[in-house]
Amino acid sequence: MYRLYSILVIFLFVSMGGVAQVLENYDGHIQLNEGSKWLNKIDKASVKIDVFSFPKSSIKLKVPGESTVLLDEKVWLYAPKDTVIEVKVSHLQEVFSLGYKESHELAVLKDGLDVGQVSVVKGFFPKQEELVKEEKVTGLDFSKRGQSAFDDFFILGSVIILFLFAIFKIMFPQVLGFIIRPQTVFSAEDFSDTGSLQKFFSLDVIFYILLVNHVIALVAMLFMKEGGSDSFSVFVKGDINALFFNWFSGAILLTLVAVIKFLFLKIMVFIFGLQKFDFAHFFYLLRIVSISLFVILGIGIYFFLNDQSSLQNVIEYSLIGFFWAYLLGVGMMFLIMLNRVPFKNYHLFAYICTAELIPFLILSKLVIG
Repeated sequence: MYRLYSILVIFLFVSMGGVAQVLENYDGHIQLNEGSKWLNKIDKASVKIDVFSFPKSSIKLKVPGESTVLLDEKVWLYAPKDTVIEVKVSHLQEVFSLGYKESHELAVLKDGLDVGQVSVVKGFFPKQEELVKEEKVTGLDFSKRGQSAFDDFFILGSVIILFLFAIFKIMFPQVLGFIIRPQTVFSAEDFSDTGSLQKFFSLDVIFYILLVNHVIALVAMLFMKEGGSDSFSVFVKGDINALFFNWFSGAILLTLVAVIKFLFLKIMVFIFGLQKFDFAHFFYLLRIVSISLFVILGIGIYFFLNDQSSLQNVIEYSLIGFFWAYLLGVGMMFLIMLNRVPFKNYHLFAYICTAELIPFLILSKLVIG
């Protein structure tokens, strides 16, 4: 009888070891903030959790697919599919450098999120359930987790561009109105003697070229960050000072490239005998580039703030759209110049191919692939 009683006690003890012990169930305290229909379509489910009591306990988190998890506004993980994860409380303290306070905010972001899709429980869980975590969560290595300064850099860079744009509008209001009017793309005003801009090396033109090149450099860095080649990733890594240095250096380098391009056009115009068409050619395409890039930057900012999971595809499609917009601009310029050149059409076509199409297609092959 005593042996039977001992066996029953041992059996109950072992059985209790396989049962989860829940210390705190936060499911009833989760609050859902629905995003707006325009500025922010992402829904947010948040709850305050305690990560200091019971340091040997774990946080068991269940989130839906295509959701982002943040702890104290720091990105924890992105779940491409329905995910269950368990993490030691002590490990969270170490990784996120959490200061001691009563509670910390755990937030889940997703478009179309429902409270029932999120579960947060604190307790001691058996090893059998930890296997679920290992099977469902891949690539989650806290030891390799680093915080990127690119988000802050991109927002500040966008604000700086808007600030420069405002300064340009104050200094040259008439020039800005002439530049950003889309209808001027379909007119021949740039190729007339009465065009608003006639000199390349003037303050208004140089200022505008610097502004456009800052936009190009910022969009290029966003492309490198979201979907560029690994060989260019070095330009979007580092602290915020390094990112601003790369941005300003890239803008200055692009400005030098623009000057070289203009000098190249002057040589081509001289060879083909087009007289004063060098500036008209350069500025007509610069207008198309600038309008397209301002649109791309605006789209990039919107998705950067609202849906970063779709940002890579948006940037890729935007670059393809820019490719075709530039080719359309070259075709429009060819049609405009048909009635303004003194030689045969095939000579003009040879000039367009030599000055624009061949260099642009080579560059597009390197960038888009």
